[in-house]
Amino acid sequence: MSDGKFYVTTPIYYVNFKPHIGTSYTTILTDVAARFQRFRGERALLVTGSDEHSQNIADLAEQAGKSPLEYCDEIIPKFTDCWKLVNIQDYRFQRTSDPKHHRMVQKFWQRIHDRGDVYRGEYSGWYHTSDNRYLDPDEVPENPESHPRLKHLTEEAYYFKLSAHQDWLLELHESNPELVIPDVRRNEMLARIRGGLQDSCISRTSTDWGIPLPWDEKHVFYVWVEALLTYLTGSGFDIDAFLATIDGDRSCEVREPLWTTERSDLKSQPDDNFWPADLHVMAKDIPWFHAIIWPAMLHSFGAPPPKKLLVHGYWQFDGEKMSKSLGNVVDPYDASELVGVDGLRYFLLREAAAGRDGNFNYEALVQRYKSDLANDLGNLVHRTVSMLHQSFEAKVPPNEQPGVVSELENLRLETIEKVLEDFQQLRYSEGLQALWALIRLGNQTIEQFRPWELKKKPERRAEIGSVFYGLLQAIRTICLLTYPVIPGSCNRFWSILGLDGTLEEQREDALRAEIPAGHALQKSEVVFERIDDKLKAAQKEEPKSAKKKPAAEPSAQSEEAGAGLIQIGDFGKVELRIAEVLSAEKIEKADRLLKLRIHDGERERQIVAGIAEHYAPDDLLGKKVVLVANLKPAKLRGLISEGMLLAGTDSEGKLSLVTPERDIRPGARVK
Repeated sequence: MSDGKFYVTTPIYYVNFKPHIGTSYTTILTDVAARFQRFRGERALLVTGSDEHSQNIADLAEQAGKSPLEYCDEIIPKFTDCWKLVNIQDYRFQRTSDPKHHRMVQKFWQRIHDRGDVYRGEYSGWYHTSDNRYLDPDEVPENPESHPRLKHLTEEAYYFKLSAHQDWLLELHESNPELVIPDVRRNEMLARIRGGLQDSCISRTSTDWGIPLPWDEKHVFYVWVEALLTYLTGSGFDIDAFLATIDGDRSCEVREPLWTTERSDLKSQPDDNFWPADLHVMAKDIPWFHAIIWPAMLHSFGAPPPKKLLVHGYWQFDGEKMSKSLGNVVDPYDASELVGVDGLRYFLLREAAAGRDGNFNYEALVQRYKSDLANDLGNLVHRTVSMLHQSFEAKVPPNEQPGVVSELENLRLETIEKVLEDFQQLRYSEGLQALWALIRLGNQTIEQFRPWELKKKPERRAEIGSVFYGLLQAIRTICLLTYPVIPGSCNRFWSILGLDGTLEEQREDALRAEIPAGHALQKSEVVFERIDDKLKAAQKEEPKSAKKKPAAEPSAQSEEAGAGLIQIGDFGKVELRIAEVLSAEKIEKADRLLKLRIHDGERERQIVAGIAEHYAPDDLLGKKVVLVANLKPAKLRGLISEGMLLAGTDSEGKLSLVTPERDIRPGARVK
């Protein structure tokens, strides 16, 4: 049962580099989750913050002639400014240098120490100053002493008995199959637990930049084991009140097993406590700390663990890993300059299913903006409102023929249920696909009923009025459901519709309301501005030495030769993707057709293809094919086909599917 609260966190970010598209994506994901839960009526808390106590920060500060704290004070605004840019709403920024956090860390670990889960030893190994961790033996490169970021350290250290919690961790993950999503990351964690856990180093003596151990102030806490506690510090958790409930070995407020404890069980906590977290969001390089070390720490302390972890993939640039050395790290300022903040937010949420890697390039960013936002959504609203101004005095007409757009109304109701479920389950890309199916049907409805003909055919006024009534209800629903992803644009549409307040004030029950007949609309305006096809500054400038030849005047012969040719923009409307065939089977009483189930990098689709005379079903399993991904679904032999596969036919009529020459991930764009 919900207690009316929702708590979501980003990782606590290193402050040795300004935010990039990856950290922005993580933070936008958490913002969308928080906005959606507020829409559902929850009090949502989003906590992000800065991980400051690393050796790398101490080194960089020394090079700059500053103290580590002074250095961090100058970096933090780069994060808060970026979160303002990408429209992160109502968040709490928790710094690890905050004295409140220091107090939380020392009290938390003192209890674990007093319970006998900490012991003193010695650590020797190669420490990566950027990643802020010791390397495992199999990670150490050849000639590590030549690596600029590696230091060999031997020091006295304290250890946490992680191995003592192995059985409990295994039971936690096996009993909660959705604790870590997607499944591939959950399976990685299970494999590491089953492979045996080693005790974990928690302190260092080689630096004084950190939080001192309360029982041995010569040591400071290793950065990871104190940064994780930022989630408790930022949550409003009152550690003194909780410690007062401990009688013997455990608190009287927690349940067994520990993970079944709810916020409502923690009666000692203040109203502004949001622990345990409902959702931790992170990239796939750090679930080890969040899914194994962090729950084990909480188990030892006696507080409930988080409820769910979403582990998302990396963003690549044109198929390559982003890195500072390659110079291909995408700056969110550059991307939002090109397509606006909502254009960037929409691209990131739509392009990659949560949990999978995403591929970024400026052409794809612009194409999504132009096709989905400007051409589909923007066009739907602008055409509908403009024609209502022309034909119905800018007022919502009565719904005199309610069945005239029943297909649109039925899909609207279905979309509400699907998007609410998809967004609740963090399937944002799938939810957006469902919304855009409704948007496209809205545009098709306009083309089907041709309301601009009303002046010539006034007898259709009641029919056209009901068409507009249905379109406006669909647009209102689209605004409510799309708001968490593109809040700025949806609020502008809301204002154009002449609706009261802002979308921030709306709650889920607003989906059951309608815009009444007679309601006055505001004048339409262009929400998604047109952008330069040359991608502005996103593309590299041509060297000044490369002089262009003046364009020749077209001759009559060249104009004739160009008949039937298309512009590059026309081709750009076709979305081609690599897909993988998951299953194939023959269709009864259809000799030429096969029913395929494929994965396009985001979701599974059903394709009906006329290739049965050329391919046996078993020959297609695992095959990579080229899919026309944005083709309108069609019904063949009573089966829905969601796209088309590319193939070629030779002079003898033999057909061959178009396939990539090397192995490439599903979802990769063909261009």
